[in-house]
Amino acid sequence: MANSRSKQVVAGIAAIHPTDASALVQVVGEYVTKTGDVIGDIVEMGAFPRNCVLVDVVVDNGALGASATLDVGVMSGEYGDAVLGRTMGAEFVQTAAAATAGVIRRNRVASGVASSNLDRSWGIKFQGANPAASQTIRAVALFAPKLPGVA
Repeated sequence: MANSRSKQVVAGIAAIHPTDASALVQVVGEYVTKTGDVIGDIVEMGAFPRNCVLVDVVVDNGALGASATLDVGVMSGEYGDAVLGRTMGAEFVQTAAAATAGVIRRNRVASGVASSNLDRSWGIKFQGANPAASQTIRAVALFAPKLPGVA
């Protein structure tokens, strides 16, 4: 299993945060698959801003090849960690078909993911089959500030 990063994480784009209680935070990540990406590899797509909860996630993927699926979830560690071997769950999307180009929407209830006082990361994990090379994956995650009394 290898860890990769979206163009935005590589560029060092800072984690953004809502400035008032009604602001949604949009975090965009893009990754182009490469030869050598395999099942179980994780791509850090962007920040999961501190003191926020996930509202939605949308993935626009290229044709990743027969039997290819994607998971989307929270990564271990903090945003931008260069530590190898970071792990990821499937809190937002689990086993979504990605064999052909298409759009993947959140297919899991995300309310069980509590906010944190640290900037974490969200990412995608290749499942089902090794992804085809040179395919663009763009994803957008929407986060809302944690409100008093809400986890």
